[in-house]
Amino acid sequence: MSPATDVLIVGAGPVGMLTALALAQTGASVRVIEREGDIINSPRAAIYFPSTLAVLEELGILEELDAIGFRTRIFGTHVPEFGYSSVVKFQPVAGIPYDWQLHAGQHDVARVAMEHAQALGVEVHFGHRLVGLADHGHGVTADVVGPDGTETAFAAKWVIGCDGARSTVRKLAGIAFEGHTWPERFVGTNVIFPFTELGYQTANFVCDPVNMAVIAQLDTQGLWRCTYMEDSALPEESFEERIHQRYEWFMRGRTDYRIVSASPYTLHQRAGETLVKGRVLLAGDAAHATNPCGGLGLTSGVWTGMVLADVLGAVLRGEEDESILQRFSDERRRVFWEVVSPAATENKRMLQEKDPDQRQKDLGFIKALEENPESGALLLLFAYKVIGNVLRPGSRWADADPSDRVAINIRDRKGQIH
Repeated sequence: MSPATDVLIVGAGPVGMLTALALAQTGASVRVIEREGDIINSPRAAIYFPSTLAVLEELGILEELDAIGFRTRIFGTHVPEFGYSSVVKFQPVAGIPYDWQLHAGQHDVARVAMEHAQALGVEVHFGHRLVGLADHGHGVTADVVGPDGTETAFAAKWVIGCDGARSTVRKLAGIAFEGHTWPERFVGTNVIFPFTELGYQTANFVCDPVNMAVIAQLDTQGLWRCTYMEDSALPEESFEERIHQRYEWFMRGRTDYRIVSASPYTLHQRAGETLVKGRVLLAGDAAHATNPCGGLGLTSGVWTGMVLADVLGAVLRGEEDESILQRFSDERRRVFWEVVSPAATENKRMLQEKDPDQRQKDLGFIKALEENPESGALLLLFAYKVIGNVLRPGSRWADADPSDRVAINIRDRKGQIH
C-alpha cells in the first residue's frame, strides 16, 4: 500500500484539480487519480463568470488562464422566429473587480491547476481506475487498477469524488443521486468558424424549439463552442453524422467550418442525497449535476469544491469539528436546489420553448433585459448567488460574495434572464 495522504481526490477535471490545488495551499497532502490516460479535451462547460474568476485569482492562476482564454463583455440572445436579437454589454460595477467573463476550455483550467498543485507536492496518477472503497471510520482505502492492470491500494484520511455525474465514488458509497434526467441529449462541439460574420456575439443564447443553442467564442484563434440539443432517442453512436445537418441551420448554409472536437452528453437535474457519508465527500458533477444552459453547473461545481477545500482543510488542522462537513453538505445542496437548478431549468425552458404564447412572453423578458441599464450587471452578478454560506468566519472565501456591498440587489432575483 502506498503511503497515506490526507486526501484522495478521484477525478482530474477542473473541479478535481482546483480542489486539489486549494487543499494543497492549506498544507494538506493530496493524491489525485484519474481513469483516463491524460486530461481530456472535451467540449464541456467553458464559461467562467466573475464569481469564478475570484477563485482563479485567489488560487494564483487567473493571469495564466487569462492569457490562454478569451475575455468577453457582451452577451447576445437571438430569437430567429421573430427576427429579434438582443445585445447586453457588461458594465463595471462598483465593488466588483471584473467587468468581463473568461471563456476557456476545461482541459486548460485542469492542466494549469494541476501544474500548480504538483509544484506543491500533489501526486497525480493518470490511467488509474477506482474499483473499490472501504471506509474504516478513521480513514479510507481505495482499490485502484493501474494502466498495466495492477491493483494498488491508496490510503487517505478522506476521499473526495470529483468524478462526474456518473461518479464511481458516489455509487461505491451508496449515495443516491436524487432528481431527474432530461429526455433530450446535448451535443457539444468545438469548431473553427467566424460566427460574428453572421451577427452572433462572443457569447449567445439561440432560442428556438428545434434549433436551440449556446454559442460562444473560446479563444482569439477562431475557436468557438456550439452546443445544441437533439432527441436522445436518436442513436448516440451516430451523432457525428448529424452535426453537418444541424450546422447548416446555425451557419445559414455556409460550409467553411472545421470541427475540432465533438461530444454528446446526458442532461441531469440531480444532486446527491448527501455530499458527505462517513469519510467520503462529493464535489463538482459528482455532487450535483445540472443542464449547462447559463453556465451555472461549472460555477456551482467549482464553488462546492472551494468551500469543501476550506472546511476540510480546517478539519485537518484541528480548527473545526467534523460536524462542519454535514453543514457543508446541507448548504451546497440548498444552493443547488434553490438557486442553480431553478435558474438553469428556466434557461433551458426558454431556449427550447414550443408554446407560441409563451415564446412571445419570453421575448418580452429578453427585450426588457436589453432595455434595462443594469442588465449587464445583473448577468454578471447572478452567479455570485451560487457561493452561498461559506460556513466559517475565517474562511479564505469569507469576502467572496459582494452582494451586500453593491448597489444592485440580486438576492431576490431568480434567474439570469427572467
